Amino acid sequence: MSHQNGSMSVTRIQAHYSIVFPQDYLNFIQLHGDDSFDLMQGNETEDWEIRFHVLDDQFIANNAALVDEVNPDPRRVIPIAWSVSSGNNYLLDYRENEETPSVLVMEHELAMVREDAESEAETDEEAQQLMEENVKLLAANFRSFASLLQVRSSHI
Repeated sequence: MSHQNGSMSVTRIQAHYSIVFPQDYLNFIQLHGDDSFDLMQGNETEDWEIRFHVLDDQFIANNAALVDEVNPDPRRVIPIAWSVSSGNNYLLDYRENEETPSVLVMEHELAMVREDAESEAETDEEAQQLMEENVKLLAANFRSFASLLQVRSSHI
């Protein structure tokens, strides 16, 4: 399915999560949805081969299957990209700002599954705290996240 007829899906996804995607994210997906990226911090490459999730009918199901169990707040923290090489997830965090969500990174290797957090913790609050440690702030908004991304050249 091409990105052009994805607007119906975008509407459905936003309704499902009760969020509105930032316009610069939607514009970026429209332009670069099929590219893969390296995440740069200065001259250092932090992460390789980052790809964006396609905003299609599978988006919600994929997130539920792949990320929800390690996501501290699956209704408010929405995975939008992942690294093919590291398995890290990149997520929009709507918990503090509805209009300009920040971008979080979740390191795949370190992420704790909710079931484990709940069995390790004494209380729900404690379990939630463990889950929170799965994610850390990467960028204040999508635009500053996008500025760290460099398109990978397609030839190997």
